[in-house]
Amino acid sequence: MTRAGEWKDFALLLTGQSVSQVGSSMTSFALVLWAYSSTGQVMASSLLAVCSTVPYLAVSLFGGAVVDQADKKKLLLLCDAAAAFGTCVILLCSMAGILKLWILCAVNILSGLMNAFQKPASDVAVTLLVKKSGYARAGGIQSSVSSFTGILTPILAAALLGLGGLPLVLAIDLGTFAFGFLTLLFLVKIPDSTGKKERISFHEVCGGAAEGVHFLQKEREIFLLLALYSVLEFAGAISFDSMYSPLILARTGNDQLAVGIVSSFMAAGCVAASLLLTFTKQRKNKLSAMYLGSFLCLAGIALFGTGRSLTAWCLIVFVGCFGSPIYQTYQSVILREKVDVTMQGRIFSLQGMMTGILTPLGYVTGALLADKVFEPFMRGSGRKIKFLVWLVGEGEGAGMGLIFLAAGLLGMVVLAVVGGRMKDVSPSPRQSDLI
Repeated sequence: MTRAGEWKDFALLLTGQSVSQVGSSMTSFALVLWAYSSTGQVMASSLLAVCSTVPYLAVSLFGGAVVDQADKKKLLLLCDAAAAFGTCVILLCSMAGILKLWILCAVNILSGLMNAFQKPASDVAVTLLVKKSGYARAGGIQSSVSSFTGILTPILAAALLGLGGLPLVLAIDLGTFAFGFLTLLFLVKIPDSTGKKERISFHEVCGGAAEGVHFLQKEREIFLLLALYSVLEFAGAISFDSMYSPLILARTGNDQLAVGIVSSFMAAGCVAASLLLTFTKQRKNKLSAMYLGSFLCLAGIALFGTGRSLTAWCLIVFVGCFGSPIYQTYQSVILREKVDVTMQGRIFSLQGMMTGILTPLGYVTGALLADKVFEPFMRGSGRKIKFLVWLVGEGEGAGMGLIFLAAGLLGMVVLAVVGGRMKDVSPSPRQSDLI
């Protein structure tokens, strides 16, 4: 197979999924705005997030078991069709003037259920389509595309809402779905790693989920890798992910432009690292690369809390976000090499569950600590510690800065401890290598 042929199906799959994702992301953005403007309540948009997250978490591990035993292409097509059905329902209700919040919640429940199957199926499909030597490059390409679409989606959605309102956004979403669906159906060839022709029974799915848990009990390296992933996700959620904007606003007198500038440097760091991964050769020592990316992320979190100028924040977030694609890509590379393709759906689903649980938990915990503990502590003149004031400053935002510093430093301690217990991972043979 030629080098171009080796990447053909991956490129087609990524193109179709990315175009479809742009439409889906624009719809999500537009529906949040519609829910808030229609009800005047922030709880409305939060309810939409809950309705998509809870079903995902409820069936995620079972979804991974189904992915491992089903044809990945057929499963992706089914999930896409279900998502398009939900979009059609919203479009028809909107055009008829009967769109209600409960309808959006019902569609989001369907979307959450489908995501529990679609995300791991997509991850495993990449494993089947790309050779081992190309995992890091594939991750870099995916990260680059994700970064660019993430930047463009809100702008496109806002422009389309201004031109034709919600129905126009939904119609374009259906158009992008059609492109992605037809590309996958007629042009992408995903090897069937299961060889099964009969239907999957409920007993097989439950047994497969139990096998996934048993696998982690036996594979200490994979368990430690996911444990490290959990710590890094929580460290980011409790600090940077939820509070970088409030911290900047508190320390700049509510300067919204500063938040926008820092956000741009965040995106630039992610794009720069993604391009580096795309155009450089995959490293032999994957753990070292993953640790480097992890360290940059955690150091960025810690240093961001000590920053007190726009220049410092921009430099810090560029370096910190530069580490994020490196960490995420090489962590996925290790999982793809170490875990047999017949088990990867369950492992990627478990990873998604961790993110789904730890991210909102971190958001709530960080907010409570900032409002009830750290901000009042740093404002109390009789209780301040001079060393802490020297590190994170004083006044509004100092308490949040202290949370950032503590989260980053504790994360680096955990990284050192877990890293000391892990050795470089040698890949296990994969069924897809024989295809």
